[in-house]
Amino acid sequence: MLFPLTVTLLTLFLSAPQAQDPSSLTATRQDPRFHSIVEQQFLAYEVSLATHCKNIHPDWSRATASLYDPIVFDKNGYPFTAAWAEQVPGTACGEPRRFRAKVLVRNGKLDTARLLPGDSRTSAQLEADLRDPLLGAAEGFARDIEPSCAIDVLDTHVAGTFAPPNPWQEVWLVNICDHRLSIPITFLPDAKGPGTSFSISSANITEAR
Repeated sequence: MLFPLTVTLLTLFLSAPQAQDPSSLTATRQDPRFHSIVEQQFLAYEVSLATHCKNIHPDWSRATASLYDPIVFDKNGYPFTAAWAEQVPGTACGEPRRFRAKVLVRNGKLDTARLLPGDSRTSAQLEADLRDPLLGAAEGFARDIEPSCAIDVLDTHVAGTFAPPNPWQEVWLVNICDHRLSIPITFLPDAKGPGTSFSISSANITEAR
């Protein structure tokens, strides 16, 4: 049975996941049917990029799970209520990737949600808010980058410690037109609310190798 993909489950700010893998979760994560469901999310992300890659090879032997909340198991030992980030290294059309998706189990039913590759802590809404400023900063870096250029995020890396409400920094590997850029982004959580602001400077952008 294939479960529907959803992108509406990440509208809230993502809390810091904890790297854990209880033994009772292992059987679920090693099930080929689970792999097939999560890979649909990986493939959907790759197809959305300008390269439209349909040839992905996740290496499930190196997959890791980062839990967001304690897991509630049913009487058979399977997750009944759970939320975790599944990260699987691999390749997409020969390029290295750190595929990632959010897995949500509610009342024993499983859904997957899109996450940026790598380890970004942004929510879907924060990612959407970043698009125009990210493009604007890239335009300031290279004159041949225009508003019509697609933004493809290939990897993300948290630089330093992620400990809200303290600011944190991420470095995004991004393809924009014919440029592969390394773009540092500083995030500033709102101490009085759930919002998060950010800053991006063209001066800090570099060409990635």
